[in-house]
Amino acid sequence: MTNENDNLATEIERFLKPKAVSSRKLARSAEGRLLLAEESALDMDRIRDSGITLSELGRRVRVYNSDMTKQTASYIIPVEVAGLGKPERGTIEGTKIQIGRVIDLGGLYVRHNPGIREVGLNDRGDVVLRQDADTAEDPGIGPILNSYNTTQSTLTDRVVARIDKKNHDRDVKEARAWLDAMNVINNGKTLRARFLSGGIPCEHRGNVQQLYKTVQVNFYQINDPLNLELSSVLEERFSMLERPVPMVRVISVVGIPPNERSYKEFVAQLKKKKQNPMALGLPSRLRDSQFFDSASKSILPSCFIWAANLDEIGDSIYAITINTDYHGEVKGRGVHSGVASALSMADVLSAHASSTVLNSDGTTTVIMGSAGSGKSTAAAFWAERNNSKNRDELARRYSLLEQDEEKAKEKVRSVGYIGQDDWLHVVPSGEGKWDVWPAERHFYSRSRDLLSRNLVLSENEPIIENATADFGANGERGSLGRTNHQYPHERLFYDPDWDNFYADRDVHRVSSLVLLEHDPDLDFAVRHVSPKHALEFILRGRTPSGKQQPFYNDYTDISALLISQGVVGDRLIEAYRAAKKGDVAALMNGDEALGRFVLDRLKAQLSVWEVFLHDVPVFVVNTVHGADMTHDLVWLVSELPDLIKRGKEKSPAEVGKLMETRFKVSYDEAGDWASLG
Repeated sequence: MTNENDNLATEIERFLKPKAVSSRKLARSAEGRLLLAEESALDMDRIRDSGITLSELGRRVRVYNSDMTKQTASYIIPVEVAGLGKPERGTIEGTKIQIGRVIDLGGLYVRHNPGIREVGLNDRGDVVLRQDADTAEDPGIGPILNSYNTTQSTLTDRVVARIDKKNHDRDVKEARAWLDAMNVINNGKTLRARFLSGGIPCEHRGNVQQLYKTVQVNFYQINDPLNLELSSVLEERFSMLERPVPMVRVISVVGIPPNERSYKEFVAQLKKKKQNPMALGLPSRLRDSQFFDSASKSILPSCFIWAANLDEIGDSIYAITINTDYHGEVKGRGVHSGVASALSMADVLSAHASSTVLNSDGTTTVIMGSAGSGKSTAAAFWAERNNSKNRDELARRYSLLEQDEEKAKEKVRSVGYIGQDDWLHVVPSGEGKWDVWPAERHFYSRSRDLLSRNLVLSENEPIIENATADFGANGERGSLGRTNHQYPHERLFYDPDWDNFYADRDVHRVSSLVLLEHDPDLDFAVRHVSPKHALEFILRGRTPSGKQQPFYNDYTDISALLISQGVVGDRLIEAYRAAKKGDVAALMNGDEALGRFVLDRLKAQLSVWEVFLHDVPVFVVNTVHGADMTHDLVWLVSELPDLIKRGKEKSPAEVGKLMETRFKVSYDEAGDWASLG
């Protein structure tokens, strides 16, 4: 128990009723810090007599029944929670409170209990929650309307590439057996969804409700007109190869017991259901499982793939995710990795990128960069329909370029998103021309990165993944206990049809490629690079933190394998050269079989990249010079690609002088707009 002189104590504890000090009406951390108190545990008369208002002590959270006719509970979160630093937050993480569980991800958040959903704020500023009886048993339902919960702690720890086809087939067989066994225990059924990405047919099977929902939300329906058109193009390409278009099949299994003891308990449950584990296809011991990790002696969250050469792939490309229910894993390591492999057979690039429609003729600039490099921020300059400052500034610039107000207005109306933040398919269309095919039906982006986030949330019913209540450790008292969409891993599935952005999902011609680098060691703001140097930038894939992710992505099978072996950056470039000369083992630290697989995939992708980079001008933009200068540079090289000749570059000072002279734009020391003409 704490007292008011203890550094764990909160002001609110002075007003606890004597019998409530150690009661179940309070939620405390393991160290005794008060995190939540039922309002009935407080002596309200003493609070009033002291001259202190309840709002000075904490934030009230009210819980109502399903039809909002009756308040079932009222809690107070102490304001001191908002000021806790990193060490203190660590002692609180994992604490179970009346409305959920506290987690720490750069701030304190509450993962609401299933069935508890946020309604909003009342006129007193109280957080209003609703206990939804209909969804209380579904852990996939999130705390706000149309949101999904996922468990971020189960990101994959390893990617396993099977060399032997028989071993891979056993992976597939056992994964299906686990699904069957869990269906027996839970009286459920395997969830199966079919969809399209870039014209490639895809299938997802699993036992996680939210993944069944999210893959269908994120990708195209099997009758989507555009994707059916793309499928016909691919069928022609594959017919020339005398092979069918392969289907990408992802199997997701969550709930495999992590150790022998829990496996025995699992087997006991099966036997109670009069089912023989061996007859279902399960191992006699967990250590005999295909998915058992001998190093940790457990089942780790993992992804399993078949390390086959492209010419060995038949009618299906499988990926198996184990004990992870994060959509990003299934999407990246499963769907997109498989689709990228299938498309590379038909000389189609699959790139981690963003693209904006910049010109009145509908051409696009493809923007590539690692997570956090600023792709979304750069693209939002053109796409944010409701950002009048940006729209007015674009109109002013086009007026200067066109010397015609009507033409300028038409150009402003034409620019916007074509794809956002993740994958695009780049396809040769003849005579040195390339088109962009959309890979995803919805934008899948961090909700906090969207400038029009509040408008999107108010005008539509967006599907939010990982929506979680802010508990107040970001220091904002006003956000105590409510969903404020600052949760670091929250993702929004944004439908372009909502029209908060200028966006479309059609096929567009590529006009240029921009690589975003965040590197203070680079001495330029923008450089027009040669195809050779562009490919080196892409292979290195430098992140803002200084890490190396080939192709600016760590989710594809090849990138994940290279990163796991430490074959990245300059070492990757040297290893690739050595592999082409015969030393394939250099790509996988001496493993010749895996090295041969990686070389096969790299050669297939890079041969297409080399052609693309020769056909399309490539610019490297260094984002360290500020967000406004970054999107201005992307705009410049998109609208005026001849402004910087190949091999030439401009420093931040030269960019500033150019923008001041031609467009009356100046910047402050941080690279943000200081004045606009």
